[in-house]
Amino acid sequence: HGELVFFGTVPELLDTLSTSGFPCPQGQNPADFVVEQLDKPEVAAAIAANRPPIATRSVVVTDAKSESVDRRVSEISKMWTLLRRNIACTKREPMLTKIRSIQSVGIALVCGFLFFRLDLNLLGVKSRAGAIFMLALTQMLFGMLGTLNVFIGERPVFLRETLDRCYAPASFYCARVIVDTVLQSVFGTVVISISYFMIGFNADSVSNFLVAVAVLVVMSNCGSSVGFLLSAKTGNINTALALAPMAVMPQVLLSGFMIDTTSMVQPFNGLSYIAFFRYAFQALVFNEFNCADRPACDAAGNEWIVQGNKSCDDSPCKFCCDASELVGGEICPVTTCEEALASLGLAGPEVWPLADTESATVLHNVLMLCALLVVLRTLGYIVLHRVFRSADRATKMVKK
Repeated sequence: HGELVFFGTVPELLDTLSTSGFPCPQGQNPADFVVEQLDKPEVAAAIAANRPPIATRSVVVTDAKSESVDRRVSEISKMWTLLRRNIACTKREPMLTKIRSIQSVGIALVCGFLFFRLDLNLLGVKSRAGAIFMLALTQMLFGMLGTLNVFIGERPVFLRETLDRCYAPASFYCARVIVDTVLQSVFGTVVISISYFMIGFNADSVSNFLVAVAVLVVMSNCGSSVGFLLSAKTGNINTALALAPMAVMPQVLLSGFMIDTTSMVQPFNGLSYIAFFRYAFQALVFNEFNCADRPACDAAGNEWIVQGNKSCDDSPCKFCCDASELVGGEICPVTTCEEALASLGLAGPEVWPLADTESATVLHNVLMLCALLVVLRTLGYIVLHRVFRSADRATKMVKK
């Protein structure tokens, strides 16, 4: 013996809720909100008192047997529908996109001014590594935290619709990953495009800039994948945020910035091989110190290693030393990109993956980074599917 509470369009429902003193929170499904609130008698009474008059509507009934229509929809079509829905939801909630855009521009400007036009000396080499570490870290954090906040709200909708067999978990996940990858790629590109030239990173070739863009984009997607794993598994924003530092700290500590990977004791040295931050940091550092050939520097030989009182303005080499950086008063330990890498502990057979040239080493690190991104995306689907299977078993047990 049910009673009709409301009958009308969604805008009419939202107006009725606001008039009744129970406005629907922004971003929440109005139908879900009403169902949750109907447990309170005063809410149902208020909605019934303020609802618009119910108009009579004609319904045309057709004979289902008169037509032979195959209503089965492929999972690809469902994925396409979900993809369009995700895009529409992103457009309807511009605030989150605006906040992430402001974050991206803000952190790019902060890093750009903090490391503005770094010098090409020994101190500048260390500062460049610090700038690289900061940019990679922020992209991982922003990607992870953004996904945590978004998917926690989508998780109940996903479970309800998959349990109703509206679509398969794979269709939802593929559509979600496509939209997320595009967004993370845009934000990562914005950050590096602003900060790269402000900091004065390697501009010997346009390929150096494009590699930096690619690495930060993949890094942002890795962070987003970790955020998806935490939100899909926990289903609670507080629990996910509590676990987030446990996911971030190992990546930071095993990246090779705090301590050389070759100096790590076991098992930390072995664990660093599965840390995606390590490959992102190494790729960006090798890309930064992948210098163009300088014949004049090669011809000078040891002339600028034994720098003495010579001015850096006259140096034909990539790097030079200030007077305070000279070893023994006359030796400059860093004049080439190879020496810069050695000063950062990224030279020698212990570094992995290491190729014959800096360009090949960058490529190998990027490939490892992409491989780990694929692993994280796959783990995300496995966790999501396990959550669905667990909810499905619980539903069947309740029905029995």
